[in-house]
Amino acid sequence: MNTIELYIKALEEKDFEGLGNLFTKDGHYCDYCANGTPQHEYHLYGKEAISMFFRNKFLFCQYSIIEPVILNSRQAEFIASFGGYNVMAIASLQQLSGDGHIKRLTVRVK
Repeated sequence: MNTIELYIKALEEKDFEGLGNLFTKDGHYCDYCANGTPQHEYHLYGKEAISMFFRNKFLFCQYSIIEPVILNSRQAEFIASFGGYNVMAIASLQQLSGDGHIKRLTVRVK
């Protein structure tokens, strides 16, 4: 599996540890989709912060995805659910490390 497929798999399985481990130690996760909901956009820095953020979102049923489609080796689209608000989203791997870990990933409204 390539990195974008692993990212989608971790989201679908609500695997917060696996999700965090996809990122570099100082990886950056930017999610602009939450702006279409009563929440703020998310900017997370570091694999530990990303893992902890998704742990809380998954455990409290505040984030999930449905109908993911892998578009290419760097992008996937899906419907993101933010606490009951659904947004069509596209995730893009902006930067990868030499060993395939995510240095920067953005999620935007499609």
